[in-house]
Amino acid sequence: MPVSIDIVPFSDSLELFGEADLSSAFSLAGHVSVSISSPSSVFQRRRSTTRVLLQSLAITFEGQSEVLTPDIGYAPLRLCTVTRELVNGEPVDLSNEGHEDSHKPCSWNVIFDIPVPAWLPTTSTYGDQGAAEAGTRYALYATATFIYLEDGSSSIFNSFCSPLRRRTRTINAPRRPITLSRFTEVPSAPSSPSSTSVFPMAIFVVDAQTAQDGTEIDAKVFPAEILKKLQVVASIPNAVTMDEKSVPFTLRLRANELDDSQCERLRITDFTVDVEQIETYTSTISRECVVRFLVPPKAQQPPSVPLRNAHPIHTLYDVGLLTSTDPSQSSTTRSFSLLDPSNSGKYVISGDGHVFVHESTSSSSENWYVLEASVPLAHEPREFDWAGPRARHISEDSPLFSVHHMMHIALQCAYEHPDGGVVCERLHFSLPMRHVRVHAPVASPTVDCSQTLEVAMEHQKNAPYSQSLPAYSQLFHSNGERKVDYSIPLPLYEPPPSASSSSSDLDHGDDDRKPTP
Repeated sequence: MPVSIDIVPFSDSLELFGEADLSSAFSLAGHVSVSISSPSSVFQRRRSTTRVLLQSLAITFEGQSEVLTPDIGYAPLRLCTVTRELVNGEPVDLSNEGHEDSHKPCSWNVIFDIPVPAWLPTTSTYGDQGAAEAGTRYALYATATFIYLEDGSSSIFNSFCSPLRRRTRTINAPRRPITLSRFTEVPSAPSSPSSTSVFPMAIFVVDAQTAQDGTEIDAKVFPAEILKKLQVVASIPNAVTMDEKSVPFTLRLRANELDDSQCERLRITDFTVDVEQIETYTSTISRECVVRFLVPPKAQQPPSVPLRNAHPIHTLYDVGLLTSTDPSQSSTTRSFSLLDPSNSGKYVISGDGHVFVHESTSSSSENWYVLEASVPLAHEPREFDWAGPRARHISEDSPLFSVHHMMHIALQCAYEHPDGGVVCERLHFSLPMRHVRVHAPVASPTVDCSQTLEVAMEHQKNAPYSQSLPAYSQLFHSNGERKVDYSIPLPLYEPPPSASSSSSDLDHGDDDRKPTP
């Protein structure tokens, strides 16, 4: 075809920094290449000039999410549509005059810059792996509208075809997929020296609950007043990177309100830890969800406006050949453990378990019994189900697909009754976790900082220019104030030079500026 267009972004991936934010956006820039060539014809010895009047050139960034599960079936959703018109004002006259016989077409690059909402979920694949892959995808689309003006020839054939060629034509550029990735900023201040985590530790004051499933509960009842006086404080990192293979965990126990005899009868024998990933698939979108995620209204959603690149199975659901197994069910979940298969998650406390015996002789600020553990995570998924491999995913919320992480802890307690009987009780509590992706691998505390800086600078040199620039959220707060890294100390104060040297330098400078006789 004499006229063609192509989308050339500066990068096929867009990196989002920070948490999902409805009030900010990231820039996706590039250009649309408009090319004109002169096709050869058996009726002409010389190729004719191609001249068009470009009336419109629109580029659209569109995101879509599709869920496909055995329980809820297929559900599509348009996440966003951002369109920019690149031909503003009068139409543009384009011609390849003087280059008709060139093997390369004449091209014009039209720059675009699209604001991509910062709340969008990342590009990912999820759902039923028995069919073609579904999930969250993004792409750029471009459409050009133009009119053929003339071809520079007066042959009978072109005169006959001229009325047909003056009709308005519309062409589309090939779809250009864009990958969205989200990264969390690594805190400038290092975490605790004793912690192996990149992020600082978060402290949770726990209200542990007894087991409700009836497992391992003796005939005698565990004294409720004993459990109420047991204080539990847990600490885990406020974020875990996808590169980390273990999670540090700290548990602090105290029983100040118990007397000496009660402390001697209370034992802590062991505790178990499990890291769970919960995936939620949804087929219906509520009104609150539309407001929360700012997705287009129902009038712009399928089937009213079909997706530009819908899953192949959508036609079977549209005509009713396929339906969900339970129409009343609108959501389903998949949950599994992220622990390394070689680790059971059970930690046995050394000794006889009387961890509160010596508390009465210690001060209130030092009588915490501390349990520390490093919980190993699975390196690679080893189990598969209807949704594919049970792989680790970042914590994320989206209209149709959400991933959350929890750490479940069970504390085994034993109490010896005065009559000699022993009762056991398992205290359960769960802590919310956040799994994130960081932009660059973080060096361990034992690595030389200068080497880490050199590696980061080399990575920045090798990265494309558009990716090496820092994101706005890395430089400024949401209110526009510039971020200040207080971990970098100010330079030492140096007194100004002496007054005599300053005056002598000034006099010498004045003498130099005097004209010579």
